[in-house]
Parts: sequence; structure tokens; C-alpha cells
Amino acid sequence: MHRIGLTGGFCSGKTFVLRVLEEQGCRTLRADDLAKGIVFAPGSPLLNEVVGIFGPGVLDAGGGLDKEKFSQALFADLEKRQALNAVVHPLVGEERRRLIREAEAAGIYDFLVYESALLLESGIQGDFERVIVVYSSPAVQLRRAMERDGLTRAEAQKRIRSQFPLREKLKAAHYAIDTSLGAESTRTRTLEVFHLLKKDFHLS
Repeated sequence: MHRIGLTGGFCSGKTFVLRVLEEQGCRTLRADDLAKGIVFAPGSPLLNEVVGIFGPGVLDAGGGLDKEKFSQALFADLEKRQALNAVVHPLVGEERRRLIREAEAAGIYDFLVYESALLLESGIQGDFERVIVVYSSPAVQLRRAMERDGLTRAEAQKRIRSQFPLREKLKAAHYAIDTSLGAESTRTRTLEVFHLLKKDFHLS
């Protein structure tokens, strides 16, 4: 089983690309899903640390994390976000490795694709044999962020700027997928990349 990393900017179309690859029989994992499973789990051992970093304002009436307040706080302060990442990333890494071992043991997958917006920022790109970078034009990315998440222009721009610039991500890319032209164009390009992967690893 070959390990493929998939990354890109905020609202760049990563989830759509991952879904197309899953349709082709790839085992897929999302870093966000792993992190949310850890942070938002009932009785999460990280709750006290999250409150210690962001304050009690991120809690809901029941004493759990309020997802909207937490999300706003997360992108409002770079230092606090980095402090949280330092706590969460090792746990996400443990879960990622466990799930990869499970997929390898199953013996039914040619590829495992791990999607993480912070693949490069967290320094784990070396764990993967190939890296796919998904991107769109700045205007399309901004529009998607505002429409999908109901963000103001300023909020969307802040979240986009919170990640590595696209040019830095593209330096690490073995394959790049431009999603600017919509779903069908993106699907076509993703299928092209999938067939290139198979060719690279002599699977076709």
C-alpha cells in the first residue's frame, strides 16, 4: 500500500478531490476528522488544556466545547493556535499511524490518501511517497470560504493567510490539481492524477 499526502489551502477543494480518490478505491483519511474526534470527544482529556489556552469563553452552557466559538478563537490568535497544535498534533499522529497500520493489514488497498491542510506546516510530508497539492485561484478560494462557512471577507482572508502560501505548498507537490473551473474539471484532473499514480507505482 502506497501512502499519498494531499494538502492545499483553506477552501481549495481538498475534500472533493479526496472523495473522487475514495471512489477509485483509495483508503482515505482526513486530519481534521481525526483532530475533531480527539478535541470534541465527550470527556476529552484535552478539554482542560483547550480551556487553558483559549479561556472559558469557548465552552457551551453544558461545559463542553462550543464549536463555533472555538473555531472563531482558533483563527483569531496565531500563538494560541500554535499552542493547541503542539498538544493535538502528536495525538493526531498516533491515530493516523494506527489507522494506516490497520489499512496495511487489510491488504486490499493500493493507496492510502491522507488529507491535511497542515501537511507541510506539521513537517510530516516525508511520511508520504507522493504529495498532491490542491489549489484554486485566490478569488475562487475567497468566494468559497465566504459562501460555504458564512464568513465575512475579512474572516475568510484571515483563515486563508493562516496557512503556508500556495507557492510554498506547490514546491512540495508531485502533482497539482487546480479546482478553479468547477466540479467536472476537478474530477477530470483528479482522475488524471490517479492514473499517473498508478503508472508511477507500476499498478496499471
